[in-house]
Amino acid sequence: MVKPRKDRQRKRKFYGNRFTPSKTNDEKRSRSDDNGLQNGKLPLSKLNSQELEDNFHGTEKLNGINSSLTLVCRSCKATVNLQNDENVNLRFQAAMYGIGCHEKKGQRFLSAMDMPQPVSSVRASIFKERILKATEKVAKESMERAATELKEAEGDNVSVSCDGSWHRRGFVSKNGVATCLSVSKKVPAKVIDTETLSNYCDSCAKMKAKNLSAEKKNIWSEKHKELCQKNHDGSAGSMEPVGMGRIFKRSEGRHGLKYATYLGDGDSKSYKFVSEADPPIYDIPIEKLECCGHVQKRMGKRLLDKVNECKGKVYTVDKKKIKGIGGAGKLTKAAIKRIQGHYGGAIRKNVNDLEKMKKAIWAIWYHRKGKHTECGSWCDGSNKNILPEFVLEEIRNIFEDLSSDNLLKKCLHGGTQNANESFHNLIWDRCPKTTFVGKDRLQIAVFDGTIVFNDGEMQRCDVFKELGLKVGYHQKSGFRKLDSSRVTAAEKQIRKGNKQKRAQRSIMAVQEENGDDSYLAGGH
Repeated sequence: MVKPRKDRQRKRKFYGNRFTPSKTNDEKRSRSDDNGLQNGKLPLSKLNSQELEDNFHGTEKLNGINSSLTLVCRSCKATVNLQNDENVNLRFQAAMYGIGCHEKKGQRFLSAMDMPQPVSSVRASIFKERILKATEKVAKESMERAATELKEAEGDNVSVSCDGSWHRRGFVSKNGVATCLSVSKKVPAKVIDTETLSNYCDSCAKMKAKNLSAEKKNIWSEKHKELCQKNHDGSAGSMEPVGMGRIFKRSEGRHGLKYATYLGDGDSKSYKFVSEADPPIYDIPIEKLECCGHVQKRMGKRLLDKVNECKGKVYTVDKKKIKGIGGAGKLTKAAIKRIQGHYGGAIRKNVNDLEKMKKAIWAIWYHRKGKHTECGSWCDGSNKNILPEFVLEEIRNIFEDLSSDNLLKKCLHGGTQNANESFHNLIWDRCPKTTFVGKDRLQIAVFDGTIVFNDGEMQRCDVFKELGLKVGYHQKSGFRKLDSSRVTAAEKQIRKGNKQKRAQRSIMAVQEENGDDSYLAGGH
């Protein structure tokens, strides 16, 4: 074993390092009363030695979270100016919008981080306008690419999936969005147009409350017209039809396309609005397709309604009186859930074949009767799920209605509005329904969601470039990771095993319900 040299120290003595402040971080800085400058000791760790503090004077000016530091030599009066990113306030606001935060949440975040407060509301409004213009430009370019891709694949007459979403549930929302996505088996579904509607303007509401003459209010209204946030005069329920009307009317001028086929839910007022427009929007009729997901839920809703309808009816079986068709040994909620799932499967597995689709639907009814000759792979041939004859007769008319040629012809495409729902989730993730906002703020969320849905998070870099902000390494790296995780999650969702597990969990959840009759899936 080598012995250590006695003339050499085992450890170096620690004399501090240049990155360690000599004062505590929570030491208060003196602030001048007249100009908002911070005077006194320099906050930079490199200049904490007593010698530098004696020879330099520093002032720090804050503008939101932007900091500008001026160092002046006490001897020669030489000046050095240091500043962090001058656009950090704009970047911060754009980042907050991207994660669904508003001004108040931004203030709370900065307070918790012991950082200066953000810019004033006036400055924030200017930033909001810049962010809106940048996101709108990039989103419209993205939608134009998606429309061109659809046109090259399908021609001028295309199919679109149309749906509406509201900032608040029910028909009391002041804000709504109409969305139009491409439908094609050759290219993935993408957003090709959106329309944001609002029947409220905060400035107009405040002006209305003021005690001014009608003449002064009219003068103000004329000046305010271009800035008004209100672009819809009707109710919340009419937002979707009006929005779809605007989207369809500009389709030829904006994209050179005719939306010849409308994929929407069953009682779509929007379809009626565009198909019966006077004068007609196109020189061709607009065909209606049903969303197979909505049609599937219709089966569950109709069966539940039938159970409630027959609660008071009494049936005689082998001289025994049985009340109702619901409950153990009859039509339970778990049984309804399974029938609904099999009905949806019968539609999706027989795309473009009407007769096979009808045959598969009636196989579900006969399966519950104990006849398994036409059952699919989902049937194990056992009779454990047989329903009494009186129950089957009560629900027979439901199967007749939901297997009609008129309905199933609209389901031969096998498509759903899942893409629209996914897009809506992106919108409300960026603009939560818990906080009321104006039209501009909602539009930012819609445009940002459009960019991510069509092209991924990386495309958001173009928004920052449009704002004049530098796109750095960490920003690109972070966006790439988000895109990668999104793809991984989607691939996991579509695996057959995971689908079966989700279906099983759904049925188990229904089985665990205790007398709750509030299940209303498909009630639209």
